Amino acid sequence: MDASVKQKAAGKGPETKGAGIQSLEKGLKVLTAIQHAGRALRLNDIAAAAGMTPSMAHGYLVSLVRTGFAAQDRLSGLYDLGDSALQLGLASLSRTDFLSLARTTISQLAAELGETVTLAVWNGDAPVVVDKIEGRSDSVYEIKVGSVVRLWPTATGRVFMANLPSGEWEHHLRAMMHQDGEAEASAARFITELTDVRHEGYAATLPATVPDFSAVAAPVFDHRAHLKAVITVLGRQDGFDIAPSGLPLTATLRAARSLSMRLGASVS
Repeated sequence: MDASVKQKAAGKGPETKGAGIQSLEKGLKVLTAIQHAGRALRLNDIAAAAGMTPSMAHGYLVSLVRTGFAAQDRLSGLYDLGDSALQLGLASLSRTDFLSLARTTISQLAAELGETVTLAVWNGDAPVVVDKIEGRSDSVYEIKVGSVVRLWPTATGRVFMANLPSGEWEHHLRAMMHQDGEAEASAARFITELTDVRHEGYAATLPATVPDFSAVAAPVFDHRAHLKAVITVLGRQDGFDIAPSGLPLTATLRAARSLSMRLGASVS
């Protein structure tokens, strides 16, 4: 009888729970702790994040370093992701169909809220809608796939401007506000308010370019922390809660974060 058969007969096979292998899951917890930190970590910090003793974490790190999934700096002793982990992440990203993932995300969000949801990307000087899922009741006919979204005063435009370099949009914004009869001081104040949008991670507006419809919008980031798209939900003002604790905003933020994570972004 060979060793593996003897192990099975004695009930001493791999440490399992259900159909999984606990030792592998614990090793992945160690690797995930490094990933979520976004920087190199000390052994004790990794152990604390993974919920295990330093000696146990060290054992897993030895194997992770040996296989290239983790790396240890010889001078500082800090642990970081290794080349194998990076290659695995890049392979996953290369197989990611962004628009397909995004459609699934906004479809689920529209079903949850019963409202119209759009996905917009930056086309060089303005946001453009690349996908739209209609709500169960009210359709927003003014917005179609291919529509260019105004930078001001829309929720979508605010999120883009808050997360893009000002050189990409400030000239267009000032020209637009001037054309709309807004004073230069109004433009300066509006630009200052974008800091809050970036800090809070969303924008919400009462009816602006689409009559009777309020909106909430949240950013989607890629693995390089670059803005990839903006998800926006629109609903009739009289029954659409744009408060921070309201379902439309909390659900939109959750959807945007989920999609960002699928794209490899590190989301807190």
